Amino acid sequence: MGALLAAAGLAHVPAAQAAEPPARPAFSLRIEPARPLPLPAAIGLGAPVSGAPFQWTGMNREQLLRNVRTATMYPVLPAAGKANGRAVLVVPGGGYNFVAIDNEGLPVAQRLADLGYAAFVLVYRVKPTPEADAEFETWLQNHIAATFSKPRVPGAPELQFQPAVDDAKAAMRWLREHAGEFGVKPSQVGFIGFSAGARTGQRLVEQAVADEMPANLALIYGGLAASQPKAPVPPLFAAQAADDPLFPVTGIDLLNSWKQAGQRAELHVYEKGGHGFGLRNLRGETSDGWIDAYLAWLAKQ
Repeated sequence: MGALLAAAGLAHVPAAQAAEPPARPAFSLRIEPARPLPLPAAIGLGAPVSGAPFQWTGMNREQLLRNVRTATMYPVLPAAGKANGRAVLVVPGGGYNFVAIDNEGLPVAQRLADLGYAAFVLVYRVKPTPEADAEFETWLQNHIAATFSKPRVPGAPELQFQPAVDDAKAAMRWLREHAGEFGVKPSQVGFIGFSAGARTGQRLVEQAVADEMPANLALIYGGLAASQPKAPVPPLFAAQAADDPLFPVTGIDLLNSWKQAGQRAELHVYEKGGHGFGLRNLRGETSDGWIDAYLAWLAKQ
């Protein structure tokens, strides 16, 4: 199934009538069955899979998804009898060039499922990269070197990718519509995003309508730039390392944005941890405890 964009436009109506609102873009999400960790290599690591909506690539013992053509979700569900009626959409990072499902996706979802949350890992559309793995590795090394050579500037083009935001909106709508099938209350669907996934979450709450807005929002090393969340503004959890080379901590504008919106916010700034600590790339620093802080916060929402 492809991600379908319906043309949006105003209908021609008599002048005496109010114009109809523009049609909402329609999306089709591919829902994959839950898989045990780690994901099996048989599904095509290192090469495009015929008919698959994305390409798997192994990098430094970590599996990445790239050249994503169709938004896909992987449910990771709690054991029978453990469900707590709540869900979380997990959105990994990857600079909009790949999806870091192995560091910031499935392991996070598994921790949530162990505590009774129905977790759904979103594989969103990303920018195209060279298909051959060898070419991709060379391209990625050069891209990372260029990216880390200068800090990110809020609003920079490389921090924006609307197709990913649109996929997050579609995922939130789908989860609310189908919540009952997973024993989840539609009003209890949260969001956690990492790096590019965190920026996607920030854009989501700036654009979302009611049925796309998460019940709570966690932004992990996505920067602390100011935001303009729409009502109803969800409670915020944010975590950042002070030595993050991509998003230096020069202020807490993000936290102040939530305070100005009259909503609760919790911020953790760790002395060390760099960028991308996730759950696989633990550094032996206090930032390794981010997941415990988040889960404690989530339990109180």
